[in-house]
Amino acid sequence: MRPGLNSDIDWGGKLYHVQTEDGGLANPAILTRLFFRGVVLSSRKTSYLYLMDREDLDTVVVKLMKDQHHAVIEDLKRGVIDDQR
Repeated sequence: MRPGLNSDIDWGGKLYHVQTEDGGLANPAILTRLFFRGVVLSSRKTSYLYLMDREDLDTVVVKLMKDQHHAVIEDLKRGVIDDQR
């Protein structure tokens, strides 16, 4: 299991928190959640089971985690994630 990513995003006068975690070898998936005031607004989960045989698995998973984390932040900023709170 790799260390997670956490970001606080001040956007539109609101403070959001984005958290990305790796499920590890027993649960090969990357999970990113977008929070506002402790409530999950959005969740994105991506399996990497198909990558398990790669010798550079750690490097690839870290890149996938960063890419997914930043994609959720960009979705928030582009209005893809609708926050009615």
